[in-house]
Amino acid sequence: MASKESDESGKMAFAGLRKQINKANQYVSEKMGGAEGTKLDDEFTEMERKTDVTNELIEELQVKTREFLHPNPASRAKMSAVKGISKLSGQAKAATYPQPEGVLGDCMVNFGRKLGDEEPFAQAMIETGEAMKQIADIKYALDDNMKQNFLEPLHHLQSKDLKEVMHHRKKLQGRRLDYDCKKRKRDRGEDTAPLGQPWCVECGVLSARWLGFTSVGMVVG
Repeated sequence: MASKESDESGKMAFAGLRKQINKANQYVSEKMGGAEGTKLDDEFTEMERKTDVTNELIEELQVKTREFLHPNPASRAKMSAVKGISKLSGQAKAATYPQPEGVLGDCMVNFGRKLGDEEPFAQAMIETGEAMKQIADIKYALDDNMKQNFLEPLHHLQSKDLKEVMHHRKKLQGRRLDYDCKKRKRDRGEDTAPLGQPWCVECGVLSARWLGFTSVGMVVG
């Protein structure tokens, strides 16, 4: 029993290695030898293009939105460093971007109080400082709202849905290379598999399956 399982494992490993060799063979033949690969239909090719553009768009939207919310590059770098250190240490510490209106407001209020509340200039400083702090609170609320309702959904779409689509596109490309390599060998008479069940037909069925899944994934995504 153990010997039979070992033989099956060996056959599977050999089949996997052979597929990798076929894919590499076909890839090199197409890139350097001018071999023709199976052409995907125009609709699928257009969906691939739109998926790539969408993926790039979502990445840029996240970057530009963070720059809009946190315009100071030094503060962004500091927050990123704190976040990285927190992840390494296993702590869920989130750094807060210092809104400049809040920093200015604190400064005005503190020095206004040091001057004394009875001074008209001090009172003006305190009132203006409190107004600046209110502006900062509004921007903090905007920051939280944008993160929760815009950035997080975009990140989820990129890290889950689009990542899955890209994964299946890669698998489809591998199936296609394996299929074309075996088809090319059969056309040259090198594949002796019976015509009733040639390996290239099996690969063709699998390629069609992945093509259907990826098409649905790109439409849904």
